[in-house]
Amino acid sequence: MRSLTKKLKDLENKVLKTNNNKKRLQEKVEKREEEIHSKVIKIWNNEVLNNKSFHSQLNQILITFRKLDPKNKRYFWKIFEFDISKKENLKDNFTFYVNNERVHFQLNLNGLYTDLTVSGETFKIDSIQKAKETYLNDIIEAFKEQN
Repeated sequence: MRSLTKKLKDLENKVLKTNNNKKRLQEKVEKREEEIHSKVIKIWNNEVLNNKSFHSQLNQILITFRKLDPKNKRYFWKIFEFDISKKENLKDNFTFYVNNERVHFQLNLNGLYTDLTVSGETFKIDSIQKAKETYLNDIIEAFKEQN
């Protein structure tokens, strides 16, 4: 019996140690992702979400589209939270509507693999200016194709 008690105690210790290691590793990964995400979110907020210049460029495109096609009122843009499953509460998607076509600019938070997506093309966060340019150009191209 003593052998059985010892084996069970050893098994219990091993399982508890494994569970503690898994929990510690998970906390470490979550902390690293949180640090990465906070840096990326700061860039996203400064360069896109709260950037008055970028918003004015979108509004300038709207005004021009409405001037060129005054009968059609289906030109607008909005910001919303695309992925509600993530921990961060963040508006991570710009969508510009050109009639029935949508042009997206989205931040994808995936730890080290975080990126920006513009109409299916991906950019690293360091290339946010290029991503914004691509987004604006894609909006204009969508309008050209429809007219």
